[in-house]
Amino acid sequence: MNEAASTLILLVTLALVLFRPRGLPAALPAAVGGGLVLALRLVSVHEAWDILKLAQDALVFLIGMMLVSAIAERAGFFEWSATLAARAGKGSVLRLYLFIFLIGTLITVILSLDATAIVLTPIVYAMALRLKLKPLPFMFACGFIANTASLFMPISNLTNLLIYRSLDFSFIRFSLIMFIPGLLAVVTNAALFSYLFRRDLHGHYSPHAEPFRPANRAFFSLSIVGLATILLAIFAASVVQIPIGVVALVGGIGLLAISRVRGWMPLTDAVRSVSWNLIVLVLGLFLVVQAVENAGLSGVFGHALHALAPGDSLLQLLGIAIGTTIGSNLINNIPMTIVAGTALRPALAAGTLHPAAGYAALIGTNIGPNLTITGSLATLIWLSIVQGHGLSVTARQYLRLGILTMPLILLSAILGLWLSLHIF
Repeated sequence: MNEAASTLILLVTLALVLFRPRGLPAALPAAVGGGLVLALRLVSVHEAWDILKLAQDALVFLIGMMLVSAIAERAGFFEWSATLAARAGKGSVLRLYLFIFLIGTLITVILSLDATAIVLTPIVYAMALRLKLKPLPFMFACGFIANTASLFMPISNLTNLLIYRSLDFSFIRFSLIMFIPGLLAVVTNAALFSYLFRRDLHGHYSPHAEPFRPANRAFFSLSIVGLATILLAIFAASVVQIPIGVVALVGGIGLLAISRVRGWMPLTDAVRSVSWNLIVLVLGLFLVVQAVENAGLSGVFGHALHALAPGDSLLQLLGIAIGTTIGSNLINNIPMTIVAGTALRPALAAGTLHPAAGYAALIGTNIGPNLTITGSLATLIWLSIVQGHGLSVTARQYLRLGILTMPLILLSAILGLWLSLHIF
């Protein structure tokens, strides 16, 4: 009975979040679903507290970076960055598009996919407006590359850290094994998007039009110094395994305090810049997923893994990745990573499953979420930012693009993993 109730609540919640009948806020069904599983005792208060502790670093990071992003945008940092990007493209729209993939990959690798969604998306939007280009192809590039480029290092994604710590992988070996899969995935993503959006990427623009001049030079300088300092601190913290959420939040509050004292950033505007609905959505989904997990989801996934043992052939690796891809789009990739780690750990410890299975599972949880808007937290952040700028991206529109591209990106990454295993 608990299994049926948990599954029904999950399916109804996801359907309402994805399709949002009559403009229903996405956070509302997630909040109601989370409340129901608590009220029906499908999830205990203790488990809810554990979920909050698990998600707190990602959510605190999100709040801190949204504060930083709001201040940087008000100071003109994103508009200035847009002019630099335009110059880098040297007048070619296609070259500029590929440059966005390159810079998005670098930000994701060094700072995490959430930083890419929060920092790069507004920059690229400002750039598209400034150059009078169609913004949606560039917006989709930001959203997809955040997930696609998150394979390279343990610090690039929370899912990587969860698997890395759960399965006791080596930092250096992880980075070596995932380099070829990550590279092939990014190249495939860029090539597919360049083809699909070829009509919008055709032609040239003037890279030197309308030079940028900040309205408040002192505020502008503060935003550059503050953002650079915070990003460096986040990278250093991730290397020495200090929670990056605390660093981002302290940095955001510090930057806000200076801006507030100088009269440059009203407190109410800063508070409104945080997507509180997104935080409610994530926590609600996590509670609903925990109810399904309590009903035995890890056991089902574990049985499927045993059928794929030893899990190191090309087809077996692809099968594992497809499994975690499906799971990520049903229950979000962070809960799916926890489920995968729980199921993988005993088999790996017993030697009945090859360590490659862990990397394959991770490819599914990182690239797989490019299929639907609820697949990863980074996608939800990206969607919130895009909609905040007045652009309309529906779940159906995102799904259509995901169906056309995600399978090929996933396949290229699995082929890369198979090659890496034979090289390293």
